[in-house]
Amino acid sequence: MLRDLALAAKAACSKEDQESLVPLVQQLRDLGEVAFKRGLLALEGELMQIKDPFLKLGIQLIVDKTEPENVQDILDSDIYYNESNGRELLKKIIIREGLLRIQAGDNARNILICTKIFLGKVEPGVW
Repeated sequence: MLRDLALAAKAACSKEDQESLVPLVQQLRDLGEVAFKRGLLALEGELMQIKDPFLKLGIQLIVDKTEPENVQDILDSDIYYNESNGRELLKKIIIREGLLRIQAGDNARNILICTKIFLGKVEPGVW
């Protein structure tokens, strides 16, 4: 989980920007459910519908059976060395957290809990 305060500060964004990421959190939950019920290789069937390049990269790494620490290193490198700020950076942080939890075999509910925490300004009733 994100513990870098400087990175967290760069990812700060408005309530509206956070609310716009709710569908992403729900998508990660849904992908987690597919992986939990049918296995990680079942995610390959979901790749065609994924538009976000960062999410697609992470799913492809998981499907290719990349070691978890290597998936984390690759995603972290993109997060730390690309010039993302605000909503875009927060989106990548949420994707990273969700993918690592999916790869670890967490259930959909835990994935939802652990990704929506980054959307602290979003009203609880949205979920």
